[in-house]
Amino acid sequence: MLQIESVSKQFAARILLKEASAHLRPGARVGLVGPNGVGKTTLLRMILGEESPDKGVIRKRPRLRLGYLPQELESLAGKTILDAAHRGLYPEHEAKRILSGLGFTEQDFGRPVETLSGGYRMRVALAHLLLSNPDVLLLDEPTNHLDKPTQAWFEQYLLKSGMTILVISHDTAFLDRVATHIWEIRHHTIQECRGNYSKFLEWRATRDAQQEASANRQAKEIARVQKFVDRFRYQANKASQVQSRLKQLEKIKRIELTRDSKRVRFKFPVPPASGRQVLELRGVAKSYGTTAVYTSLDFSVERGQRVALVGENGAGKSTLLKMLAGVLPFEKGTRTVGHGVTLHYFAQHQAETLNPERTILHSLEEVSSQAEMNFLRGIAGAFLFSGPDQKKPIKALSGGERNRVALARMLVEPANTLLLDEPTNHLDPASVDVLTDALTEFPGTIVFISHDPTFLSRVATRVVEVEDGTARDYFGDYEYYLWKRAQELESIKETTDELGSQQSRTSKATTRPAPPPVAPLRSRGADRRELSKSEARLEKQVARAETEIASIESRIRARDQELADPALYQDFARWNEMHLEQTRWKQELERLTARWVAFSQELEEVKQKLGAGG
Repeated sequence: MLQIESVSKQFAARILLKEASAHLRPGARVGLVGPNGVGKTTLLRMILGEESPDKGVIRKRPRLRLGYLPQELESLAGKTILDAAHRGLYPEHEAKRILSGLGFTEQDFGRPVETLSGGYRMRVALAHLLLSNPDVLLLDEPTNHLDKPTQAWFEQYLLKSGMTILVISHDTAFLDRVATHIWEIRHHTIQECRGNYSKFLEWRATRDAQQEASANRQAKEIARVQKFVDRFRYQANKASQVQSRLKQLEKIKRIELTRDSKRVRFKFPVPPASGRQVLELRGVAKSYGTTAVYTSLDFSVERGQRVALVGENGAGKSTLLKMLAGVLPFEKGTRTVGHGVTLHYFAQHQAETLNPERTILHSLEEVSSQAEMNFLRGIAGAFLFSGPDQKKPIKALSGGERNRVALARMLVEPANTLLLDEPTNHLDPASVDVLTDALTEFPGTIVFISHDPTFLSRVATRVVEVEDGTARDYFGDYEYYLWKRAQELESIKETTDELGSQQSRTSKATTRPAPPPVAPLRSRGADRRELSKSEARLEKQVARAETEIASIESRIRARDQELADPALYQDFARWNEMHLEQTRWKQELERLTARWVAFSQELEEVKQKLGAGG
C-alpha cells in the first residue's frame, strides 16, 4: 500500500532520517513514536507530498486516497459546524449522523465553529475526515484535546473501521489499545515492531540488551586479536600470522552502540511564598453570546494546592483558568488575588505565540533582559535543548519542541502560582516525565487542565469537576476522585432502581385511592434512613482508613530502624531497594491520609444533617 525506501532527510546540519525504510501494510494501525524533533511530522508531510526526501523514494499504490488530521487545525472561521463538517462535498444526512455520534445535537449544527472549544473543533475536523473515508488515515496527536467519552468513541471507530492508519501519538495508553504495529524513529532510521506499545517496549529492551551483549563480545575478540598483533608485530617467524589477523580486523564490521539522549531533571526556581489565600472568584458570571457558561461561580485556591480541573470539552475549564489568570473579563462578580501572589499562565496554544524567527535562546531572553546568558543556557538545557540546538530558530522546531520552549520561558522569572492549560500536549513521554517530576517538587500553587490520566494521578492533590456551570470539589488525589465518582454513580443507580421498583408497585395498584398529603413526612423519614445508611457506611470507611494508616505507619517506623543498621550499609543494593520501598509506603500514606480526611469531612456533614433533622 505504501513503501518507504531508503529515505534520507535533513534541514541544514540537522539529520532527521538516513536511509530509512518501512512498509505500511493494508489494515495495519501503526503508531509512529520517538522523541520530539526526530522527524515524525516531517515523515507524514513527505508521505502527503508536502515535503520531498533528499534521497530515496516513498512509493504509493496508484490512486491511493490519504486523509490527514494535523496537530493544529486549519482555521474554520466563518463556517457553521455542519458546513465545516461536510463542506458541500458529502451528503448532509451523513454529516449529521457522524456529528451526532461525536456528541453534537441538532441545535448545535448551526453554531459558528469559532465559538467552540479546542476539543469540539477537533471533533468537527474528525467528522469531515471520517466522511471522506480515505484509504490511509494519517493522524498527528489526535487525542490531545479529546475528553474521555469522545476518545473512547474515536478508539472504537478506529478499531471497527478496518482502515489503514499511521498515527503520531505520545498517549501510550491510546497506542496500547489501538496499535497493531509500532514504528520508532531512532538514530535516523525507522525500526518496526509488531504489536502495541507495551509489546514494543519489551521488544526494544530485549533488542538493546542483545546488541550490547554482541558489542561486548566483539570488543573482547578485537582486543584479543589486537593483543596478538601487538605482541608479534616485529617477529619475522610470525609475520604471516600477524598479516592474517590485521586483515581479519579490517574486515570486522564494528557494532556501534548509540546511546539515547540522557534524561535531564530540572526544578522550577523557588519564588517568594504567597499568602494563604491565592486566588478567589466570587459570584462570577460569564457568557459567550447567548451561551451562559457560568451564572454565579464561587471558586478559590489556597497556597500549596495542586488543583486539576476536569470535565468534558466545552464545560468551561479553559474559561475558568483564563478568568483566574486575569486574561478573560467576565460580566459579573469579583476576582481577588492574594497577598504576594505572582502568576505564570500557560495557554493551550501558548507555543503559537512564539516569534518563529527567534532562536531558542533569544526567545528565552525576550522574557527578561536582565537574565545572564549562562543562566538561559542552563534553562534551555533543562528542557532537553543542548549545545548548537539552542541556536535553532523556533520555525525549525517540532510542535513538542515549541511547547518545551514555551514552558521554559516560565522559568526565567520565578512565580509562586502556575496556571497551566494542557501543558503536556505534544510532549513525548520522556519530556512529560521531566515536567511531572518538576511540578510535584514545586513548592508553590498549581491549577492545571489535562486529559492525561498518568499526569493527573502524579500531580493533582485536589480535583475540581467542571460541569453545567458549577465547580465541584474533591479534596484528594485523582485516584480518590475516580473512586468517589464511581461511588456516586453507584448510589445514583441504586436510587434509580429503587424508584423504578416503587413506580412499578404503584402502577400495579391501580384501584387504590390517591395517597393523603403526608408524603413529605414519609420523604423526610426516607431521607433520615438514607442519611443513617450513609453514616454507617462512612464510619466503616473511616475506621478502615484508620486501620490501614496505622498499619503503614508501623511498617515505616520498623523500616526506619532497619535502615539505621550499619551492617546494611555494606550491601548498598539491598539498602537502596528497602529505601525505595519505604518511599512508596510514604506516598501511599499520603494518599490514605487524604482519603481519611475526605471521609471524615463527609461523615461530619452527614452527622450535622441528622442532628438538624432530629
